[in-house]
Amino acid sequence: MTPISATSASLSAFFQLHDAGRVPALLPLRYHRMQADALAFFRGSAPLYYARFGAAEAVAGGPVGWLCGDAHVENFGSYRGDNKLVYFDLNDFDEAVLGPLLWDIGRLVVSARLAAAHFGLALAEQQACAKQLLLAYTSALAAGKAYLLERATAHGLVRQLLKTVQQRRQRNLLAGRASQRGGWHLRAYKSPTLRPLPLAEYLAVRHAVEAWRQQQPSPPCGPLLDVAGRIAGVGSLGVPRYAILAQSRQPGKLPLLLDLKLALPAAPLAFCAVPQPAWPTEAARVVAAQGYMQAVCPALLQPLTLGGQPFVLRELQPVADKLDFSNFTQDAAGFQAALPVFGQLVAWAHLRAAGHLGAAGPDELRAFGASRASWQQEVLAFSREAQLAVEADYMAFHAACHDGALPTASGL
Repeated sequence: MTPISATSASLSAFFQLHDAGRVPALLPLRYHRMQADALAFFRGSAPLYYARFGAAEAVAGGPVGWLCGDAHVENFGSYRGDNKLVYFDLNDFDEAVLGPLLWDIGRLVVSARLAAAHFGLALAEQQACAKQLLLAYTSALAAGKAYLLERATAHGLVRQLLKTVQQRRQRNLLAGRASQRGGWHLRAYKSPTLRPLPLAEYLAVRHAVEAWRQQQPSPPCGPLLDVAGRIAGVGSLGVPRYAILAQSRQPGKLPLLLDLKLALPAAPLAFCAVPQPAWPTEAARVVAAQGYMQAVCPALLQPLTLGGQPFVLRELQPVADKLDFSNFTQDAAGFQAALPVFGQLVAWAHLRAAGHLGAAGPDELRAFGASRASWQQEVLAFSREAQLAVEADYMAFHAACHDGALPTASGL
């Protein structure tokens, strides 16, 4: 572990340093959301997690592969791919790096323990959840074939999310975010997921994206109609992010909603000894890793450089389609039933990325999955130790917010 201590003063200093450069007005909301419980804090503190456990021996071994980098049980969701079909998969690759595969599975198992505690499960049941998740991951890895999770074969909360996206129409997506009155525009002053931008920032983003659009041989959308700041997530909340309303390329069709997000260096990178590919930008890294690991990428996914900064562009995916256990309507049994799916999806993502730019090949991954008896207990012990550390950090963070060392608010 690093010498960061679990005190309110040290945690306050850590987040003030890490969050420098984010939109100041959004930091109170970020810290408010992280106070919900230890799982929410875990979601929002990936850099702290790697500062604590980036050198942990229990998760440093095994094959090298492409990592999501921020694997946790709420980093899955349903979305419409660029082929217009609906998928359920890992859906956040901001922290993606080439590194030891156990970093992903270790972080995922820690999150499963925290989620089990969130549902009030006893320590023995938390351990059972961790074992169940590991078994699903290693079995899928040993099988050596990456599958797709389809609506016809999905169950429980996953099937529910897939069905919701399948039935959603563009008008549903625009509702509450955009208005046609007086010409199509975003409802930046009324939507809880949007915020108005200062005029200079508004014009800079709109002009830069429109210039990029006009330079494309086959533009993905028509002319831009409006731009607003976007408020979403926990870990990346405050990072410059925009919602863009654009005309459809097809006359008479409803406008499109796009998401544009600044790509920052990956949190695990400072602790990773594995040589990384030379990417032209951080956005190129995110898009490439997502392409390696996802079954099908979201529509319009691509890197952009705007004003000298790297951004990731994609079709906007609603927050409601991501798992969020703070608003989870099913009981603990529903969560437990979904655990094998989480393990399988991470294993399939690792298998898809096998052999890409320094990643271990599929044979090595299969052998690693089959040899789980040699490393499973170490990972389980690590996950319990990390859970306790995260819970201690959460209490210190909560105290820092309560004492006013970090600003918090219930909304904007």
